[in-house]
Amino acid sequence: MHRVPVAARENPTEVDRYRRLVGALLGALLGLVYFLISQGINAVFLPGIPLFQPPLGFWGNVALGALWGGMLGLICAWPYSTAIGVVLASVASISVSVVRGLAGIDEPLSRLVIIGVVLGVPTTILMIPAMMALRWAINGLVDLRNHPTSRDQRLRGPLILLALVALVAAFSLYNAKARTLLTRMDDTLQAGLVAANAADLPTELQTLRSGNFLAHASDSYTLEWTETDLDRFIDLRPSSNYSDHSAVIVRFDNGQSLICLYPGVEVRPNCAFRAVPSAIPLRPYVSEDW
Repeated sequence: MHRVPVAARENPTEVDRYRRLVGALLGALLGLVYFLISQGINAVFLPGIPLFQPPLGFWGNVALGALWGGMLGLICAWPYSTAIGVVLASVASISVSVVRGLAGIDEPLSRLVIIGVVLGVPTTILMIPAMMALRWAINGLVDLRNHPTSRDQRLRGPLILLALVALVAAFSLYNAKARTLLTRMDDTLQAGLVAANAADLPTELQTLRSGNFLAHASDSYTLEWTETDLDRFIDLRPSSNYSDHSAVIVRFDNGQSLICLYPGVEVRPNCAFRAVPSAIPLRPYVSEDW
């Protein structure tokens, strides 16, 4: 008689350890790819222009993205339950952003908690599909680890996920309007930095609403384009064509900052030296009844 081979029973502890390792590595790889593309794509399309990339600059952000992705992957893979892992990773992915956004708001803790819940719960729900995709890829690698399948089959899920992440990251590219204004602002600054006197400055740097370019500017700077919360610069905004407005924020390495509000792509900007106000309102509206 021939003995029928019995499949070896897997050690649950080893399976858990392997799943968590795969989760951390896959999450780190996804974070690396996302931040490498999202942080680098604008540099590729705007060569030579010093872009503002907080909080750690290009390579620092890429390293931080890989670390954060690895932590999310580990959280997602840690529980045996797929549902629990997905929920925990979704909450973790949003919590840091919410806490960071609320950190500078001068409000009582009770109101901050309410604001955090109101903002965080819907965003967490939106993150669930992404975390489900991550856990699906992790589970696929775990299920096939001892299965006699080809490498292509094992890597199919992670590669699909990497391609989707790369596609999403590519949407970080500044639009044509932003690229045009950033290039124009950089050219303006370069012309201003070589000017010997005020008469040689570009017109927008001669007619500043506040500050003196020759006195306040320095050779090293970064540029940020934004069309978000432009009422921070309300005194620089003309009363027409609000939908066309955008701003370029110049941060000099000497601590000075220059805001240039562009009413339109072909319109001369209104510029002023001043501290850059936060995009987060200092006192968000919360009913006094709380």
